Amino acid sequence: MRKTITTENLQKLRKGHEGFVLIDVVDKAGFDKDHIPGARNVPFSGKDFARAVTVKASGSKTRKVVLYCAGSHCDASTKALDVLIADGFTNVFAYHGGLAAWNETKRLRLAKAK
Repeated sequence: MRKTITTENLQKLRKGHEGFVLIDVVDKAGFDKDHIPGARNVPFSGKDFARAVTVKASGSKTRKVVLYCAGSHCDASTKALDVLIADGFTNVFAYHGGLAAWNETKRLRLAKAK
């Protein structure tokens, strides 16, 4: 079953003490251009995607993993989620808003602060 996470819940996760891995599934060039702080890059188009995520998750398929891509128009995180579930991951989520939603929320917070 596919699980998703909202921007608000991702922010709570990042502020909390619960260990999780945030994976940006875009290519290296996109990741280098911009990404959510603390994210690790594992391009979905890369070989052995599930194995690479397992390594980033310290070898655990039960550790919480949150996947994201460029934005709601991008389906790479959803496809990546399906691959990980098929590979036996049990605590994996897709952040469908992706980098675009994250940046919009950040922009709105900055605008409010002014």
